[in-house]
Amino acid sequence: MKRISLVLCLIFIFSFSAFAEEIPSTPKLMVTEYSVDSGSINAGTSAKLTVKLTNTHRSIDIKNIKLTFSDPSGELIPDGTGTAYVSKIYSARTYTWELTVKAIDKATDGNHAVTVSAEYETESGGSGSSSDTLNISIKGKTEEETKENNSSPRLMVTGYEIENGFLSPDGSASLKITIRNTNAEKAVSNIKLSIADESGEIKPDGMGTKYVFAISAGGVYTWCVKLTAANTAAANEHRLNLSMEYEDENHSPYSASDTLLVQVRQTTSLDYSGAQLPAKVVQGNVTTVSLTLMNTGKSTLYNCMFEFDVEGLIGGGSTFIGTINSGESAAGNANLRVSEEILGEVKGALTISYEDDYGEKYTETLDVKTVIEEKAELIDTSDDEEEKKNGLWWMFLLIGLVVGGALGFGIPWYINDKKQRMEDEKRL
Repeated sequence: MKRISLVLCLIFIFSFSAFAEEIPSTPKLMVTEYSVDSGSINAGTSAKLTVKLTNTHRSIDIKNIKLTFSDPSGELIPDGTGTAYVSKIYSARTYTWELTVKAIDKATDGNHAVTVSAEYETESGGSGSSSDTLNISIKGKTEEETKENNSSPRLMVTGYEIENGFLSPDGSASLKITIRNTNAEKAVSNIKLSIADESGEIKPDGMGTKYVFAISAGGVYTWCVKLTAANTAAANEHRLNLSMEYEDENHSPYSASDTLLVQVRQTTSLDYSGAQLPAKVVQGNVTTVSLTLMNTGKSTLYNCMFEFDVEGLIGGGSTFIGTINSGESAAGNANLRVSEEILGEVKGALTISYEDDYGEKYTETLDVKTVIEEKAELIDTSDDEEEKKNGLWWMFLLIGLVVGGALGFGIPWYINDKKQRMEDEKRL
């Protein structure tokens, strides 16, 4: 009887165990591994936290999972909301959550207990939650490092340049301004930039202002603004005032200003005529080339000159013309001696140079060419002419005798004839 009772008990125990295994259990999500870049986080810096969460149930999946990171001390702050959504984690599978966390400047040295919690649902509609504590090492700042930085952020212009180097009256150009935040630790934000010319002869496009959201600590911002000079703008150095208004991280207001010097110059333009060589020149001769320079710009031109550099033509250097006022012209001559050793076509260059009001030199080079011809030989005909003169002496002598004889006969006859006519008139 006892044996039968024992057998029945054993059968009941095994049956209850099997039935218990068939009852579905609630799945659990737990942190199975975590790590921080470099092993710890320095106060005032950020690092990546990697958390691996495992669905420990062997057969039930979980879904609609919300993960939350929190630090009760408030010294470790997540980047963003510190939450994440996961649509599903299958049974016995692991999900990796990566988030960036920052230790505040005043974070204390040592291990910090933070919490990673989860809320989720099962496939059958049930709900569950879990929470795990992570120990994260933080390296706090030393006493010297934690001293409060009371320095003020400062904006200043570290460089600027204008397109083509200057502005021309009634012309436009782009001005590029480089602005640096000289504070290596504090950023600035809510920045307003303004630029204006003291004389009012240079005007920026639009309002002459620019809004900048922020410039990081030690950062640089480049502002490109288009400027236009009035037609009556004076040709000299103009002072542009750049104003900068901004705030620091505590929203304290600051202002700064810089002066930019921009040149306004009249345009230079030179035209010319006669910038060519004769089509042909003769060996050993000297050929003269006349060149006229015309100032067609609005500024005076100085040290105007030109020079030929042509094979076979030897000049005396540059031909200096001098100063040419706006709207005027001036001419100069270059005497070039033709070589006796070169024949045929020769080529070279004509270089014209001049300077503007600011001493800047301009040059223009033109290609020129000519043909050197051989010099013709002269034949001496002096002996032949002398012989011709000496061979005709008898002719001149004969002519002289005939003329003399005619005069000797004619003059007495004329006198006697005249007397006879006068006596005849008296008798009548």
